[in-house]
Amino acid sequence: MKEKTPRGAGRETLVSSAKHLFMRNGTANVGINDVTAEAGLAKMTLYNNFPSKDALIAEVYQRVAEEILEMCRQMISESGSEQEKVISLFNHAVAQKASQRGCPMNHALFQSAEPDGEIFHIVQKYKRQLRQLIVDCLNPGRINRQQLADQILILLDGFALQTYIKAVDSPGESVRVLIAMMLSEDE
Repeated sequence: MKEKTPRGAGRETLVSSAKHLFMRNGTANVGINDVTAEAGLAKMTLYNNFPSKDALIAEVYQRVAEEILEMCRQMISESGSEQEKVISLFNHAVAQKASQRGCPMNHALFQSAEPDGEIFHIVQKYKRQLRQLIVDCLNPGRINRQQLADQILILLDGFALQTYIKAVDSPGESVRVLIAMMLSEDE
């Protein structure tokens, strides 16, 4: 029998294990027993840290959102021109999303049982922050900067999916051409 673990202990291990399982199998296909087995912790440890599986899911995807946004900021900061900054977001999608079957935040949303629940709000906030990163990549003098950011965000979501399902032969090249066209049209 496992020893009782004090409140707060094991939280990081649970979140890390849950993240690994959720990314690989999806939240709907992962039970509490799977998470505790992966973490090597007692079920009570999970409930000492999270009141429910939904609370654990929310914590995991809040952290995933923060991690993705931080990686995007890093890639943008290492890029020079406006076009390079925007393309860096798509390069991030190639590096991260292909192994995760598209955008992990979209996956979380589509698997959520509540259409307007906590996961919806976490994903919505993430997408708004991502959109703001796109706005910040664009030259301030652009006429339709906000609209262009919307278009790029929509393109990014579609691109993330295409890197997984591969219905398009070369989504990366297609995106580079589209971004170049979009940025040149709005100058």
